Amino acid sequence: MHELTHPWGTLTLYRWPRRRNETLQAWDNADRYLLNTLAERAQQPGQTLVINDSHGALSLAVAQCGEGGVVASGDSWLAMDNIQRNAGINELTPVNYCWPDEDLPSAADRVLMRVPKSLALLEAQLSWLSAQLAEGVPVWLSGMDKHLPRQLVSLLEKYLGNGQAEYGWKKARLFSATAPGKVLAVAPYPSKVESPTGSLVVHAGVFSQQQLDIGARFFLDHLPDHLPREPRIADLGCGNGVIGLAVLQQHPDAHVTFCDESWLALKSARENVAACFPEAKVVFHHGDGLLGLEGGFDCILLNPPFHEGHTVGDHVARRLFRQASKQLNEGGELRVIGNQHLGYHKQLGRLFGQVEVVGSNRKFVVLSCREPK
Repeated sequence: MHELTHPWGTLTLYRWPRRRNETLQAWDNADRYLLNTLAERAQQPGQTLVINDSHGALSLAVAQCGEGGVVASGDSWLAMDNIQRNAGINELTPVNYCWPDEDLPSAADRVLMRVPKSLALLEAQLSWLSAQLAEGVPVWLSGMDKHLPRQLVSLLEKYLGNGQAEYGWKKARLFSATAPGKVLAVAPYPSKVESPTGSLVVHAGVFSQQQLDIGARFFLDHLPDHLPREPRIADLGCGNGVIGLAVLQQHPDAHVTFCDESWLALKSARENVAACFPEAKVVFHHGDGLLGLEGGFDCILLNPPFHEGHTVGDHVARRLFRQASKQLNEGGELRVIGNQHLGYHKQLGRLFGQVEVVGSNRKFVVLSCREPK
């Protein structure tokens, strides 16, 4: 728990999912810079659109301002859940949330935007803003200096027709622009990548934007051969769905659940399943891994991320390993790919009685995990 003091009050903010001995704050100076800018420059009350808020520092502070409403938007289910949990902690009403392919529920009078890690997602969001905002609406963006793309101003000019970098403050920087009131350029997404099941759609910000990554290629060569009749499979952290699609190609009778916390990843997977296997028995789950799903799985396939936004570590993988250990049917298997240096076998050995290497090369290892403890 940390206390954030902002121009209109104080917020108690947690990082969710909760971790023991958490050392990271739920905000940084880029959030504070945006809030200070709003307090100094907003000419009159109005609705604020907040984009890419991770834990509620922006959305909930604006809600406490009390001068107009707030709508949040982003690609991450976890970020949305963080905001709503912290709203409850601070006795605030849930924040109205808008997913990337939805229209704004009402007109926005200004925009506060955290610059996302993915350039592709940034382009898509700027293009979306040009279609959603009235002419002259101010757009303020910020990020920490070490994470900002060099071409940010040129992208603002391309999609909004204007943009400038402003002063830095405590290792954060502010950028400003105004909405053109019309679409000036359409972001070149979704892109397409080639896979063993055909050409796949990949929406902006989804991992492996231009080509199938080498880890996925290696994983495809080491998928389970022997599965029960009509197996229940989970493609956990599915991205564009390439692994689950390969399972459907090999086992047309399979029931596959595609899971991801990214809205645009699941949108990619939905479109790819519809194009490749329109009659397949599938479920799409937008949430924190396997949480919220009922029933067990005969096999869970996982290529875990080792970063969450700009935060690098194995905390996401460990959370997904624990979820998987509780969701396997009797005799079921978790099959995981990871970089050799990450040493996933140590963590998995604490959760499973049997951990076996089924494939490896100089970079990757594929592990078969059975007998949850």
